[in-house]
Parts: sequence; C-alpha cells; structure tokens
Amino acid sequence: MNYYILFVQMQNQDVLVSLLEREGLKAYSPKFEYYRRDIDGLALKALFPGYVFVESNLDQVSFYSLIQNMEVKKGLIRELRYKGTSALTKEEIAVLKRLLDDKGILRMSYGHLENKKLVIDSGPLVGFEDYVTKVDRHNRLLWLDLYFFENQQWKSGITVSE
Repeated sequence: MNYYILFVQMQNQDVLVSLLEREGLKAYSPKFEYYRRDIDGLALKALFPGYVFVESNLDQVSFYSLIQNMEVKKGLIRELRYKGTSALTKEEIAVLKRLLDDKGILRMSYGHLENKKLVIDSGPLVGFEDYVTKVDRHNRLLWLDLYFFENQQWKSGITVSE
C-alpha cells in the first residue's frame, strides 16, 4: 500500500476526497475530535488544513497519471513528494495508523494530572505523553510534537480530570 499527500485549497478538501473516492482510492482529510462548549459536545476539525491523504496500490507514476487525467482538478495545488518518492516514510505511516481510526479521525483522549504531569488514561494518545508540548485544559486541547511530514505539530482534543 502506498500513501500519497495532496496539497489542496482548503475550501476544496472534501470535494477532492469525494472525487478520489469515486476513482476507487481511499482518500481522507485527517481530522481531530475536540470538545466545543457552545454545542456542549464533540466536533471535528482539520488536523492538517489543506492536505488530503490517499492510500492506493498504484505506484507513483500511475498515481500521478491518474491525478493529471482527472476531469475535475479544481483546488488541487500539488502532490507532496520527497526526491520522487511517496511523501510518507514507513515511520510516519505507522504513526498515522496508530493514531487515526479507519475514517481518518484522531479521536478524543482522556487523562489526568499526576504530580503536574499529564497521564493519558484512554484514547489513541495513550503512550504519547512524552510528545505533548502544550495542554490547554480550558479549551480541552493539546499539542504534540511528532516528527511528521514538514514537521507539522499535531493538535488533539483531551479531557483532563484532577
């Protein structure tokens, strides 16, 4: 399985995901689940705004050809690549598979403070406490410093109890 990343205009992310799925590819725009006080519930937000992830058995040349021959390319800016190869390394793919569910969503995690240090009790972020750089308990968000394509920080929802 090969993983590709497309850089797109943010307003066209979901349209391009639908088009790619019609071509028989598994495409998604990674999102994270977080708590919104105004609706008193969980909502979804783009994890990497402007990026669409594609999983396919097509090789690089076939995938590029498919993208170039798509009827509608509105919003597609470019494919991210490193020296002509797929944009994700094996390590990055492992992190993606570990943290995102089958719909490409980073679900909410739950934890508590122990000696002023965050301990994650449940959710996909269990075991990633050492990568947490910031916790906003008021807005129930945290930031992770994971080495991932273009050194992007991950943002995630968390509920921290005392």
